[in-house]
Amino acid sequence: MPDTAQKQDSYHHGDLKQALLESGVAIIQAEGIQGLTLNKVARRQGVSAAAVYRHYDSKEALMASIAAQGFRALRDALDQNLEEPIVDTRIFFRRCVEAYIDLALSRPRHYELMFGGIIPDQKRFEELHEAGQSAFQRLLQSIRICQRRGLFRKRKPIIMAFHVWSTMHGFAMLHISGQNPLQPRDSADLRSQIGVMVQLLRRGLDVDSGRGPIQ
Repeated sequence: MPDTAQKQDSYHHGDLKQALLESGVAIIQAEGIQGLTLNKVARRQGVSAAAVYRHYDSKEALMASIAAQGFRALRDALDQNLEEPIVDTRIFFRRCVEAYIDLALSRPRHYELMFGGIIPDQKRFEELHEAGQSAFQRLLQSIRICQRRGLFRKRKPIIMAFHVWSTMHGFAMLHISGQNPLQPRDSADLRSQIGVMVQLLRRGLDVDSGRGPIQ
């Protein structure tokens, strides 16, 4: 059985950092964020603590990279919807919301790290800040498409995107924390709840839902 030094030497340049990141993700999904330590990550990879510190100088730095990975996954999920041909703008918007909720509920501990305030100043970590911004830009792009295609009102897209994101985030966090009072019985019931959320969002965003000023 190779010793720690031999295993460490077997990694090509850059591979160990990614392997450490993946171990961190696995730990928080299995044990929660409180279960994550750099020593535990090192043991999972069979490397020394010093090897971990060469890539991540603190637990917070590792958490920032894990959160950035989550935002990139969210960006990719929204990108997939953007790349699909748009036959019906209403379906396009619903798929956007479903992509967000599906991502959040498929990796709940990861999602909590992204949005739970555990990393208080995300701008300190350039990778994390840029990943979060890129995900938001995909949502913003989706809102603009709905406006151009005549589904949503011509309000400032960033304001509309903020409120859509806030609603989706609230739904996801209530579900993840077990505080959803309408606990879905199965995936079909969950889809039904998402459908109601989409309808309520559109009631405030659609061009035919009223033209008065938003107070």
